Amino acid sequence: MFAPITRSMTLTLGLCGTACSAVALADNEPLPDAAPQALELGSTNVSAQGLGSTTENTGSYTTGSMSTATRLNLSIKDTPQSMSVLTRQQLDDFQLDNLSEAMGQVTGVVVQRNDSERPTYNSRGYAIDNFQIDGMLNTFAGLKSDSDTIIYDRIEVVRGATGLTTGAGDPSGTINMMRKRPTHELAVKTGLRGGSYDNYYSYVDVGGPLAFDGRLRGRSVLAYRDAHSFRDRYQTQREVAYGILEGDLSDDTVLAVGYDYQNKHVQGASWGTVPYWNASGGKAKLPRSNNISAPWSSWPLKDETVFATLDQRLGGDWHLKAAYTYRQSETDGKVYFGGQGFPEADRSGMNAWVSHFIGDEKMRAADLNLGGPFALLGREHEFMIGYGESQRRNSAPLKRPLDLPPGYTTIPDWKYLGGVDKFADTVTNLDGSRDTTQQNAGYVATRLNVTDALHLVLGSRYGSWKVTGRSWAFDAAGQVVENPRSSRTHNDVWTPYAGVLYDITDQYTVYASYTDIFKPQNYKDVDDKYLEPVVGSNYEVGLKGSLLDERLNLSTAVFRSKQDNVAEVDDSIPVGPNGEQYYKSGGKGNTVEGFEAEVAGEVMAGWNMTLGYSYTHSLDAEHKRRNTTQPLNMVRWNSSYRVMDRLTVGGSVDWQSDIYRSGNRPVGRGSDGRIITAPADIRQRSYTVVGLMSRYEFDEHLSASLNVKNLLDTRYYNNVGFYNGVYWGDPRTLTVSLDWRL
Repeated sequence: MFAPITRSMTLTLGLCGTACSAVALADNEPLPDAAPQALELGSTNVSAQGLGSTTENTGSYTTGSMSTATRLNLSIKDTPQSMSVLTRQQLDDFQLDNLSEAMGQVTGVVVQRNDSERPTYNSRGYAIDNFQIDGMLNTFAGLKSDSDTIIYDRIEVVRGATGLTTGAGDPSGTINMMRKRPTHELAVKTGLRGGSYDNYYSYVDVGGPLAFDGRLRGRSVLAYRDAHSFRDRYQTQREVAYGILEGDLSDDTVLAVGYDYQNKHVQGASWGTVPYWNASGGKAKLPRSNNISAPWSSWPLKDETVFATLDQRLGGDWHLKAAYTYRQSETDGKVYFGGQGFPEADRSGMNAWVSHFIGDEKMRAADLNLGGPFALLGREHEFMIGYGESQRRNSAPLKRPLDLPPGYTTIPDWKYLGGVDKFADTVTNLDGSRDTTQQNAGYVATRLNVTDALHLVLGSRYGSWKVTGRSWAFDAAGQVVENPRSSRTHNDVWTPYAGVLYDITDQYTVYASYTDIFKPQNYKDVDDKYLEPVVGSNYEVGLKGSLLDERLNLSTAVFRSKQDNVAEVDDSIPVGPNGEQYYKSGGKGNTVEGFEAEVAGEVMAGWNMTLGYSYTHSLDAEHKRRNTTQPLNMVRWNSSYRVMDRLTVGGSVDWQSDIYRSGNRPVGRGSDGRIITAPADIRQRSYTVVGLMSRYEFDEHLSASLNVKNLLDTRYYNNVGFYNGVYWGDPRTLTVSLDWRL
């Protein structure tokens, strides 16, 4: 066992110094040629010399261009916002197999879990609610599936507001998952993995030309995971399927259609955290493996998506692009979890939350845009104009009130729940609720090259947002009655975006950017009323550098955002009878200020690295610190180095400062025996998690890998105070992999 390892700012400065020294040494060192790139839809103008936007088979930890922030296809240096990218190489090296593991390696992003099935991603003091897939807005209330990353070429993350590309703005950030595309040559890859706690994974990935002399290409990815866990009674199985066809309808027209499917099965699902205090007011000290759920407790999720894109090349390097996505997500599971109470000495004292989660969400999104270069005043500039719309429909059947036997929710012994019977079905064949959220907007964006050194990135989005809802319920006599409809509309929503960049040298650029924040909210308070829209502004000033033929990117940024009416989980109130989560407004005048720095890419030949530091300080209107469950300081570092032709080794270090949240600690008992509580902080001190990786290539086809996560077996709480409990971080795990490619 090892206690959490604290690190001061000296660690950050030391790592930055190491990186900068390595860059200086590598400036004159020749780099290997970049690997050939497959044709990718969506590229209008690749500004990078050494890399394109596709990262697969480049061996790089960075990308040459991305469009998540502005929709203009710009290099990282030429985009006036902070951003990071997880490339295919980095995902493979460190076996970042799901979105939560991947986000845990991104500068400034905090990954926490409310329970086994609900991860949250936070950046710059707020939850990330904006998700894109291939640049298409995901209008789900949240990304519920914690997607398997096997189908993605890269994951782009923009920190700060992205109202220009995501519609309703949010100052936290946007996560954009870019799918793999067909290859022009036959490519086959397959692999097997086995790891701690019976964690097994297998996949096959095949792509290449299909017909018409390569004008029709395809790709298919299949994967399956069957895993137990260090948590008692918890198991998951996940099926993944992805297929895409891409055809050259003419020399200037490319059409792609595809389908992806992810189906996660769960046993022993939790719904909340485990107790931090016992009934006497001391620390409960429950085992890290503790999971107070019935073995049959389940919260499954199935996602299916179909999509199509069309890229029409016009004259003068202009492109007309159209895209459409339809996605359906559904769940049907019953949960029994001991999320409330305080453990007694005889292992009683806990009570269960019980619910039947059932329903589906359907999303569609369409986008049409036209973009390309144009000449003005003797200089070439870029312009894009487009229109997009998205709609989300959520529905659930009417459920009868739970008819539970006496004492069903009282847990006599939190360690043994195998004797708990599954409760009776509560679902009727009647509608219970329906709601629809719709966005429509037109947008323009341009990059103006005012001089050789001075550039402007300007944009604007103008549109509307509408949500409608309808629900049904039983009356006192047991008859179904219709509740009133609800509807909210926000028209004429204008979101401006402005950025200015100045090239100090060919390698370094300073920038400043600004955008408005307007975000309607679907969250309701305990009185069943929607919270007011979030409004505010976002500012950022920074310095970026691009070295070694743009294979290494450097960035620093100072940011400030101000928001009103930000939703916060109201965990002072228990969940509703049907599992409803209640929220409250964070009030007016919430501000977030901070600093970020990142080095990403090939530091020298054979040495890839990402190193990021972030400082985020959130204040309320009274200038008191808020979001204390988010660390003030974080360091993210991972690196791989090819020490010889066949052997690559690497490691990772994740450090964060302390977090805390106020909870309710038992301080005595009343005359009726009930526990009396008083406010007290639940705290996690700063800690460090270390990982290792190694890969040996037997030949050009076969390789074996060893990955160790949490090498020092650091014991830490991933989340504190949520529903008066804690959520343990994962212990040390070891995985052995065997991969073969054609």
